Amino acid sequence: MPDKFVTFSADGALVNRLIKGVHDIPVGALAIDEALWFRLIQETDGVWKLVEGVIEKHPLPNIEPHPLTREEVEALRLRAYADPLTGSDRYFAEAQRMQVMGEDGWEGVRAAGVARFEAIQFLYPWSPPDPDVAELK
Repeated sequence: MPDKFVTFSADGALVNRLIKGVHDIPVGALAIDEALWFRLIQETDGVWKLVEGVIEKHPLPNIEPHPLTREEVEALRLRAYADPLTGSDRYFAEAQRMQVMGEDGWEGVRAAGVARFEAIQFLYPWSPPDPDVAELK
């Protein structure tokens, strides 16, 4: 007697994986064997669909990322600058403390801060301007 079931949406996409005794099995759920069950829970490199009565894996859709807005880039940069382990702000704070305390070597720490600051800006570049939007002058 099968104990593993699946349900699909109207367009054939996998919706639920169900285990008898753990889940309520709805009318219309399809019973599947252990081999297919393990494929359904382990193979995440595609979309499982029911096509003409056959359960098959289709490639993941290719989704192009949307260009980030200036506000989104600024938020990413600010979080990156402030990160206590990898950000640039920690170098600037340390250099300032060293300089105020009269310690040597603050220039090197400040230079490391500048380098990390520039690396973060390179990591999160401004989005190219939208050619359909007129520039404000």
